[in-house]
Amino acid sequence: MVRKNLFDRLFPVQYDFFKMLENQATTNGHGVEALCNWLSSGLESESDKLVQYVKEADNIRKILEENLVEAFSTPFDRGDIYSISISMDKILEYVSSTLLSMKAFDVDSNEIIIKLTGKLREGMDVFTVAVGNLKKNPKKSELYIPAIRESNITVEQLYRDGMTIVFKSGDPMNALRMREIYHHIKDASVNLENAVDVLHRIIVRLT
Repeated sequence: MVRKNLFDRLFPVQYDFFKMLENQATTNGHGVEALCNWLSSGLESESDKLVQYVKEADNIRKILEENLVEAFSTPFDRGDIYSISISMDKILEYVSSTLLSMKAFDVDSNEIIIKLTGKLREGMDVFTVAVGNLKKNPKKSELYIPAIRESNITVEQLYRDGMTIVFKSGDPMNALRMREIYHHIKDASVNLENAVDVLHRIIVRLT
């Protein structure tokens, strides 16, 4: 690490971690949207968009982590900033894995996959709005928490419904492929739920 000069030590740079987290959430939302669009259209341009959003989100996270190390002070707990960013990173990681696995295993989109990703998208969109309100109005952010949690509950139910159908089909190889896809989407939702837990903790500490 480059040694800071006297001016930097006396007047440390203030990083806008609220904005960084909002940017990461927004990029995640675009990534989930790209997956939804690819599932409905099959267009490779949507697949390419998802790849690009993954790169953008990774860059945002890396810059945030570097700034977190450099920051003299933070608007709320450093651990919470790191944890919520990592959870968001894992959301997009599993979203990307969904697309890559579907291509690798030659799995076509179906009603369950579309419903799962659609509900994940709804939860991610609300989460982005909540994070966007965190700086100016954390109490307003709290109002969105139940809707995000509800999206995760619905994803869990859709996952169980989907796997019930698959297991009853009598095709074990297809069951393995579909479980892989369904589970990636469910894991993305689980990490959204983890991010919401951290978000709620941040809200409690800010209010």
